[in-house]
Amino acid sequence: MDYDKYVKIPMFIILDRNVCNNNKILYGIIILLSHKEGYCYADNKYLGNWLGVCSRRISGLLRELSDNNYITMEYKHRFQRKIYINKEKFTPDLLENFF
Repeated sequence: MDYDKYVKIPMFIILDRNVCNNNKILYGIIILLSHKEGYCYADNKYLGNWLGVCSRRISGLLRELSDNNYITMEYKHRFQRKIYINKEKFTPDLLENFF
């Protein structure tokens, strides 16, 4: 399967009214970028280019995803982080189709 050709966004986040629409797309992008390594290591500028927003806005979006328990972030250094998808949100059948 060509994982780099499209973004898949699970219905549970689409239906979550606590998460803004940009974040729903960002979540799909993070899933896409984490496919190979199991985590996403893209910086805010890179993610911002995909969404057409500034790095500062990405920081807020990531914080919202983290606050709603969709992602966890692990910081190695100030400018180096790993973004992990919280797979507890996924049902077993969704896990099979997404990862």
